Amino acid sequence: MGRPKEPPKIIKKTLPNGVERFLVRWVVMGQDRRKVVDSLDEARLIAKQWVDDGKQELRVLQTRLTADELGGAEAMQRVLRTVLQIDFETATAWLLANYKRPASIEWTKAIPEYESDRRKVGITESQISNVVKAAKRFAAFVSRSAVGSPTRAEVEGLLKTLSEDVGPSTYNGLLSDVSAFLGWLVTKGYLPENPAEGMERRKVKRGKPPVLQPTAVETLLRDLEVNAPEWVPYAACCVFGALRPGMREGEANRLDADLRADKTVLHPGGIEVHGKAHGDRILPWKLCGPLKEWLDAYPPNRGLWPAETPRIADREWSEFRAKHSFPCADVLRHTAISAMCYATGASLAKVAIGTGTSESRIRTNYLGRWSEELTKELWALKPNRPAAVSAKSHDQAA
Repeated sequence: MGRPKEPPKIIKKTLPNGVERFLVRWVVMGQDRRKVVDSLDEARLIAKQWVDDGKQELRVLQTRLTADELGGAEAMQRVLRTVLQIDFETATAWLLANYKRPASIEWTKAIPEYESDRRKVGITESQISNVVKAAKRFAAFVSRSAVGSPTRAEVEGLLKTLSEDVGPSTYNGLLSDVSAFLGWLVTKGYLPENPAEGMERRKVKRGKPPVLQPTAVETLLRDLEVNAPEWVPYAACCVFGALRPGMREGEANRLDADLRADKTVLHPGGIEVHGKAHGDRILPWKLCGPLKEWLDAYPPNRGLWPAETPRIADREWSEFRAKHSFPCADVLRHTAISAMCYATGASLAKVAIGTGTSESRIRTNYLGRWSEELTKELWALKPNRPAAVSAKSHDQAA
């Protein structure tokens, strides 16, 4: 867009009636300007005005921006003035004070760093595993090597990849895990903010937790007594003592570790449990029905289950769960809490303290579907092996 090479032309014309007119003509910026005036002086004045206007126009349009970049700059100016109602200088100052570059760390380095960092602060392996899987899934979705600047639209896009019939728990779980990882990136200074923070979760319609009827519990325990007596202590602690059943971590895992370390966990007043969030408690025997009798008959001298590796134990127990058609992994705990609520002399407060949960949760989930008669029937289940026979002598006799 250079300066015009030729000045405006002034052309004199005489009309048929002898009157003189002056045509001013100039091509500037691709436009052909023409104007007819009555006198030469007026024509010269217009020519000078056009030249001055052309100089000013050329000064305004001089830029190194491309046409697209110039259009974007003009659009941003309109946004600043009309939407944000701030001037360019204010916007520039804010950006200089608050802008952070996109995270340059790569996903392949950020994810292992998250794993290592979370283990140091005691986050459970299952929680770490869930977040890591979600982070890898998100990284594959955004399809860039560096973390960059994740957006809410990208998080929403990831959630849309879930099938339409997926349950709200699955949807919320993925959102929570992705948000946990992005939040960690913020705490490490890799991101200025978590784009998933505040995103709406789906409402979960929770039903009552499933329980086993006393006849089903009896079938399970008799099967274990005959075919796998080494599993009786674990099953009894869950179905009578409401032990949280996780073998790879959690209450059952810690109780098994204490038994293998020869720590005293069976006290005269009850069984010692290192509960959720490491809250220790003594679960009174009187809340557990025949649990003490079962543990006397099948002492957990070598641990709560036979396999030393929790992963192997979990796989072995899953076979019993499938054989006896457990509706969920926690069904034995649900059954135990239901029975405790209807035990003679029990209160919701005692049950809540003994099982490591809250009164409100017990009132919501466990009342109304059980009865004192069912508790009596469940607690009437006694071991077939006499208490005087230890697990060790029984193995030797076999």
